[in-house]
Amino acid sequence: MTMMSLPPDTEAVATRAREAERDRVSTIYDLTGRLNLERSFAEDLVKRGVSVDESRRLILDQVAAKSDETRTFPHVSVPLGGRDERITRRDAVANALLHRYSPTLFPLEDAARQYRGMTLLELARESLGNAGVNTRGLSRDEVATRALHSTSDFPEILSAVTNKTLRQAYDAYPRTFALFCRQVLATDFKSMHRVQLGEAPQLLEVGESGEFKRGTLGESKESYKVKTYGRVVAITRQTLINDDLDAFTRIPAMYGNSIAQLESDVVWGIITANPAMADGNALFHTTHKNLAGTGAALDVGSVGAARAAMAKQTGLDKKTVLNVRPAFLIVPASLELKAEQLVAQNLVPAATSSVVPQSIRTLAPISEPRLDAASETAWYLAASPNQIDTIEYAYLEGQQGAYIETRNGFDVDGVEIKCRLDFGAKAIDWRGLYKNPGA
Repeated sequence: MTMMSLPPDTEAVATRAREAERDRVSTIYDLTGRLNLERSFAEDLVKRGVSVDESRRLILDQVAAKSDETRTFPHVSVPLGGRDERITRRDAVANALLHRYSPTLFPLEDAARQYRGMTLLELARESLGNAGVNTRGLSRDEVATRALHSTSDFPEILSAVTNKTLRQAYDAYPRTFALFCRQVLATDFKSMHRVQLGEAPQLLEVGESGEFKRGTLGESKESYKVKTYGRVVAITRQTLINDDLDAFTRIPAMYGNSIAQLESDVVWGIITANPAMADGNALFHTTHKNLAGTGAALDVGSVGAARAAMAKQTGLDKKTVLNVRPAFLIVPASLELKAEQLVAQNLVPAATSSVVPQSIRTLAPISEPRLDAASETAWYLAASPNQIDTIEYAYLEGQQGAYIETRNGFDVDGVEIKCRLDFGAKAIDWRGLYKNPGA
């Protein structure tokens, strides 16, 4: 007797199919989620019924494409015995462009001579060729687009040129505040609490029993934090086509200059704004004994009185004399010449009463035009930050000064350059500063 085959269990088949579909969908969403891909990309794969294996391949392709869009420029390892040829060539092209920007600041190096006189578009074509891209028959627009969105060295070259021009302009800007202020590094963006140290307790005679008595340090606390400032500069493909070198040399240089100006604005703004300290009184206040009761013109007598007031400053116990000695004479631009004449070393006065004491002649004059907007007559004395705190300014650790990042543009067809400054400043102690409103 022949046994008849049983009909397939349609319900079991349907169950396995549903489970397989659930596995496929969950796998796709899981992979795209872990690789930070858009959910719409996963939804498209699910709707089209793409298999798991094919989905994996497409997901990897999407990750590679996304990596090209947001490029990072890792350090290239240098083989023992010499520099990497790619780095050498990239630096040479950057030097040729920098030499075009400013021959005096960036002398032409021997390796860069072969690139001298080449336009931006010619250098872009050269970079594509070195990367193995055939540019024969490509239009100017196609060359510019591929140079900005390819694995060639050209984006790195633009980044290097922009970085150096921005940094050079940033470093060249005069920072008059650095002489009498103290620089520190902040580890994060949280408020930093700075202790205004009082005097150490006086030493007492040790009796025959050998007992040392304990003392305490007086202290007052000031706090501030680092803030972030920034802008984005774009280098478009039109820049390459038009051979507009200024777009990524002079414009970044202007940003470097403006970043340095911002630092000066923040620090000198403390002097002109006269903010409140932790004790509730303004930085320059009669309670702090660092503000002249009556304004006086800049001369030997008024400077002598200001110097004496600083010397008689006391510790937080209101008793211990600190003998703070001024090191800088700070004036607005309108008083710069008068300040220089006052501290000049080679003047031979006709009368003894006109002699400028050596202690005043040792003051270093600092002229700052930002002070003129607040007052053209007010002048200041400041102690060295090595003797006592005055104003403290801070950069984020690892991000000192102007900092730039580069990526392929999302909002523009080109390269975006982000300029950033992490900076903060605060008056820490009033006893190292003195103000006379002038007359």
